[in-house]
Amino acid sequence: MSMTRSTVQELCDFVQQNPATVLGNKFFDSRLVLHVEASAKSDKFESRILVLSKFRVFFLSGKAPGSLKVEKSFHLLSIKALQVVKEDELSITFEENLHRKKIVVKSSTQTGLFLSKQILSALKHYFPDIGSQLATTFEIAPTSLLGDFETLPIDVAPRPCHSFRRTYAALCDFYEQPYREEVSWDVEKIYTINKLRDLRIDDFSHLLPRDLLPIVGVLQYSAYFSGLIADGVRIPPEVIDVILSVVRKSNHLQRVQLRNCALPKDFVMLFASALQNSSTICLESLDLSKNVLDDKKGFGALSLVLPRMPTLRHLNVSECQLSEKCVQLLCAGLYNGVTACKGGNMQLSDLVLSSNVIREDVSSLINLISLCTSLRVLDLTDTGFPLEKIWPALKYGGLQIEKLLLGGCFVAKKAIENLQAVKEYFSMAVNLSQINFNNTTLPSEFLKNMLLGLASNRQLKPFRLDLDNVSDKGSPQILEACLGSIQCESLSLRDNNLEADLQGILQSLLTVPCLRRLDIGGANFSSLKRSGKQSNSSTINKILLDVVKLYSDESSLEELIVSECRLGAFLSVLMNTLGATTSLKILDVSSNEMGNFGARILSKALQVNVSLRTILIDNNHIGADGFVDIANAMRMNYTLTNIPYPVHDSFECMQRAERPRAISALSQIQQLLFRNRTSASFEEANCKRIHAAGLQQLLEKASEESFRTVNGSVFSFSNEPFPSRLNEIVEDFVEQFRREASLCINESLPRATSPSVNFDSKRAEQFAGSRLNELWVEDAKHVFSDWRWREFCDRSEFLLKSNLETSSVDRSSLGNASPAFPAKRSEASYRPRSIIGEIAENGEVGVSLDAPPKPSPLQHLQKSRPRRRGQGSSPLKQVIVEDVMLTSRSTEAEGDDEVSTKSTTESEDGADGDKPAKNEHITRIAMIPDPSLLAQVQLKSPTDRAAANLSPDSPPPLPQRNRPPPGAQPPSLPPKPEPRARTTIPAAEDDENANSRRSVADMTPLFMRENRSTPTLTLNRDRDE
Repeated sequence: MSMTRSTVQELCDFVQQNPATVLGNKFFDSRLVLHVEASAKSDKFESRILVLSKFRVFFLSGKAPGSLKVEKSFHLLSIKALQVVKEDELSITFEENLHRKKIVVKSSTQTGLFLSKQILSALKHYFPDIGSQLATTFEIAPTSLLGDFETLPIDVAPRPCHSFRRTYAALCDFYEQPYREEVSWDVEKIYTINKLRDLRIDDFSHLLPRDLLPIVGVLQYSAYFSGLIADGVRIPPEVIDVILSVVRKSNHLQRVQLRNCALPKDFVMLFASALQNSSTICLESLDLSKNVLDDKKGFGALSLVLPRMPTLRHLNVSECQLSEKCVQLLCAGLYNGVTACKGGNMQLSDLVLSSNVIREDVSSLINLISLCTSLRVLDLTDTGFPLEKIWPALKYGGLQIEKLLLGGCFVAKKAIENLQAVKEYFSMAVNLSQINFNNTTLPSEFLKNMLLGLASNRQLKPFRLDLDNVSDKGSPQILEACLGSIQCESLSLRDNNLEADLQGILQSLLTVPCLRRLDIGGANFSSLKRSGKQSNSSTINKILLDVVKLYSDESSLEELIVSECRLGAFLSVLMNTLGATTSLKILDVSSNEMGNFGARILSKALQVNVSLRTILIDNNHIGADGFVDIANAMRMNYTLTNIPYPVHDSFECMQRAERPRAISALSQIQQLLFRNRTSASFEEANCKRIHAAGLQQLLEKASEESFRTVNGSVFSFSNEPFPSRLNEIVEDFVEQFRREASLCINESLPRATSPSVNFDSKRAEQFAGSRLNELWVEDAKHVFSDWRWREFCDRSEFLLKSNLETSSVDRSSLGNASPAFPAKRSEASYRPRSIIGEIAENGEVGVSLDAPPKPSPLQHLQKSRPRRRGQGSSPLKQVIVEDVMLTSRSTEAEGDDEVSTKSTTESEDGADGDKPAKNEHITRIAMIPDPSLLAQVQLKSPTDRAAANLSPDSPPPLPQRNRPPPGAQPPSLPPKPEPRARTTIPAAEDDENANSRRSVADMTPLFMRENRSTPTLTLNRDRDE
């Protein structure tokens, strides 16, 4: 087909100006439009128009603009070879429908070298990092074009993430998938801002499966992404093919993580084949965990490729259900890689084989451990590995291991030949930071040698030791004897059924100065809780008191975990002491059934605590009332910043009528936590520090004058503002810093415009200055407040101590002088236990607010009051003239068992005798007869009372219940005469329950009537008068 020059020019101009009309809307521009002679068969050239538009090559046929049509097109990535045959001829080999085809192009106006450079230039525009793969992807002749590729110009500026948008658009056309703008936006914004180099398939799992093809395919040609991650996403077969292509072609892929992706069983074989066909293997981390990959042939092929992977550092095949043969083949390949690259770079650091069966044939793994001195993490969790075989290998190649995870393995009780090797290894290891034997039953001798080895190793830094569910016969005694000498910063003893033996272990932990985290949760109190014996309750109480000692003022314990213990009311022992701790930052008391009552005690502790930052309280049967108490306590707490949302308890509240109150309380808690994380509440927190320090203890022993001086300073300090002169100093510093920073920025930044342009914008500088002033003032206030309060506490303690040394005044009355601080306190300044839910000293559990009420063993107070008799001929009428009300207040003297009682007596007139006297400390009401009647009774001396011989049948003496009023002595009953028939006292006719309500005072006239011949009462004098 021959056309005139004008016709050809007209057609080329039409295509150049209207490419979308001929090629489609997607191809709205064109890079090259040229009339050529094309030949798909030898020696038969036809006139065609060559169009290079975006990422495709088009051949058009037609004699007029309206008759132009696309005869052939192919993608740039379909090109397999570019060869300049002659000066004006170019041979292009491309792939179409899995078949290679060839077309020869000849132009009368341009050379073949020019055409090849145009194609390579378009390729570089959409795939800027393909230069390193060009030699292996294309066959190019002459080879000088490979060197010219890097110097080819790019007509537009590059896009973020190495022009991800353009590469993605080109691959969408290559895989025949629609272009998604949201994908380009996510990568250009999120990945660029956060500097993410690993492409996460999870980020695009909401799209159709085939939409993932171009997204993953970008990694074949992009140098920006160095990793591919998929976790919990089911990967379809077509995407797996693209992943294998990425492994085969990419020269920048360093990390592959395909966890729980339902990979096919033959994936290992395909993966090994892709690695075998890769020209350059730069893989550093491979994670195929949680996929069923038991394929002996596949691992056999992989073991042959592993020696070619000198850069491999991390290998994770946990939970892959591998057979022992597969594990042996894998370890043999790693062993060959280590031995084959002694002068190379293979330095395997992490080997994770957990949850795969390794029980019998372990020779390959033992050989690998003994030679791989670069190993830092060895995870054999839940493999059933016989541990007696590993210690000689660890002595040779595992001294540099940092994390030794051997939970769920097996230790033979009779295998004692390698116990010395166990002790030697743990005494020689130099980098251990975590040791895990969870769920591995350790015989006592094995445990003893391990702990003795760790105790003798002084080159280890404080490490983490996990011994959950390892206890065997004799293990508690070994733990108690050896743990005190081990320098561990984290210790876990969950689910060991330690019971009463835990007390001795906790006491030994008091000698570990670097212990920062302790976990004693789980099944450690089960037997003690099931038994209803009082001794067991007392044992739990003592154990928790030993736990309290671990986070005392001088302790370093920062995290305490007692979750899933089901302690119930016993947990109040810990809660009552939280107000005094200064070191504990994290507390986990979840799943302990503490209920609303435990939440009430916790809320009181939070009101004065200044150290806790995080507390976990979920699954404790806390209702709306408990959440309301915690919300109220949070209003006075300015240091707690994190309470994980109690999902279980809140869900239970949502099912009940208390849902609105629970929602409101939980919202308040979250708001107050946000306040603590953002606001400047340091003054309130520092003011409360004196309650947790030793200052309060000294105040309770100080004189009244010293107490008032220090107590007044506390309130003045809390209301004192930040000094203005310090504020001016901070502002001057910020101004000086702003000027110097402005000079440095102007010197370091290159000129963006011509020097003649006068750029005088101060917007960025003003913003920076205001931000600096805000940050510096806030930080300065924090530091100043903390400094001032610490200085105040130190000076006040020194003053009070000096006064105590020189003063001999009795300070026992200080409690009455000032109600701000108690007169007596316990040694650790703990909160007194509540009368509700209290754990008694004898181990009895007190009343629970969540349980139905139980009958009280005490009689009702009204049943102890004498009833006013009528005008009948009752013998009590002559004795009981009026009721006298006495009120008493008892104060518990801590430190001994003495109880001091103060009584106040007030007599009442007429019919008002039944009204109690007003007193703010009324706790108990007792009744005694009229003092005027008792004054007429003959008194006995103390000698006569001591010499009085009471018969066994004599009635008991009158209890000393209250201090009698001035001028009167409390009565005591006389000795009973010879036994005689009892005279029944008739009760009032209008009260059938009168006999059941008689008090001790009512018994006096009864004995007086029976022994009228000797109407003598013995009175006991109060020793305190």
